[in-house]
Amino acid sequence: MNCKQARERILESLGNSQSETKELREHLAGCPACRSEWQHDREVWEKLRPAETIVASHQLMERTMTAITIEAAKESSERSASKWRSRPRWVMLAVAAVLLVVLIPLLPLGNSNRAGVALLAQSLQAMSKLRSVHISGQMRTVPGDNFELIGTDYQFVPLEMWRDYGPPTRWRVEKPGRVVVMDGQQSLLYLSKNHSAMKGEPTTGFVQWLRPLMSPETVLAGELAAAKRGEAEASLTEANGQLTLRITRQAQGDFTNDWVKNKAIDSSDHTRVYRFDSATKLLTGLSVVVHTGGQDISVLELNSFTYDQPLPDTLFALALPADVNWMLEPSEMPAAPSFTGPREAAEFFFDSLAREDWQKLLQVLPGSSVPDGIKNSYGGLNVVHLGDAFQSGLYPGWFVPYQIRLRNGETKDHKLAIRNDNPQRRWVVDGGF
Repeated sequence: MNCKQARERILESLGNSQSETKELREHLAGCPACRSEWQHDREVWEKLRPAETIVASHQLMERTMTAITIEAAKESSERSASKWRSRPRWVMLAVAAVLLVVLIPLLPLGNSNRAGVALLAQSLQAMSKLRSVHISGQMRTVPGDNFELIGTDYQFVPLEMWRDYGPPTRWRVEKPGRVVVMDGQQSLLYLSKNHSAMKGEPTTGFVQWLRPLMSPETVLAGELAAAKRGEAEASLTEANGQLTLRITRQAQGDFTNDWVKNKAIDSSDHTRVYRFDSATKLLTGLSVVVHTGGQDISVLELNSFTYDQPLPDTLFALALPADVNWMLEPSEMPAAPSFTGPREAAEFFFDSLAREDWQKLLQVLPGSSVPDGIKNSYGGLNVVHLGDAFQSGLYPGWFVPYQIRLRNGETKDHKLAIRNDNPQRRWVVDGGF
């Protein structure tokens, strides 16, 4: 788990001990910055949470959010120059109230007008009653590749998400060549190109930052956390029956080497535009625009939100082929040599492909077997050049530059992604080939 994933999980864990996973605890034990964030939010929660579990009634929601709205308006008039660079008193009031009633966090919106703030507060009342949501749109990405990947020069591909609030809570995210379902007990990822699948916990990061979008009642939680850390600026406007929230963020991570710059939303300078219907108070759209090279390029457009429609059980189950290749956790993989670093592990990976030693390959490539596509494409390759490993952005592993010549004579230049941020600290190939 990296810092980005940990900070997303921290907010989920407040008031919900089941969200405080072993993986999160291990990360907090070794990361002072995230541990400080967790301790601060935990202290606020412990001071303000009720002694008994409270079921939020409509009246409680109304009273709570009215108080927040009034306090927000006061703070806004007193701090007209504020731009997320401090922690206003009412921000923590909003956080505490949201945790108390398990509802959407309310953002401090500086110069935004009182009516706009009130509408945003009211939207939680409608969202708290949702039974299901179906979201569809398009994203500039590569079919079959991970849900985090974007590219300003990629073509748009369709993207769909479903959530049934249950109980149990279930969801599904799908784009061409890649699908994830969570059936209430576990997550299941399937990649049709290589007939590969992987199981995980309900909160496993198969869909990264898209997962909060399937919970419109908490869609602003991440934005609030970013604002609290001084990582975002916001503006809120209302016009033509629509409430529009714009969140502008800078790319996160170290870009001494800019290999991953603009390859994911969080590794780009971008603006997220959330649209709410002023009458229903429900989220109706989201777009993401990346700012690069003096251009504004749209990379995500979610423009269809359908609420409270019956969702068939078949949406949350996958029929896998008999020859599926199960991707394994590092602890489940066969024993491997001890490598001095990522470059040596990359040499081992390419040597295994060159020799077509598939058992050896499985010591660094997570899987129950080697997919035929990898055998046919990379078996018998020759390594022309292998460069020095480097890190980029927020990726917790390393990238190793390589040039290889395939058996068909084709030459390929790319970067192998390889990481060892697992409890076993073993090197595993994560992509880039």
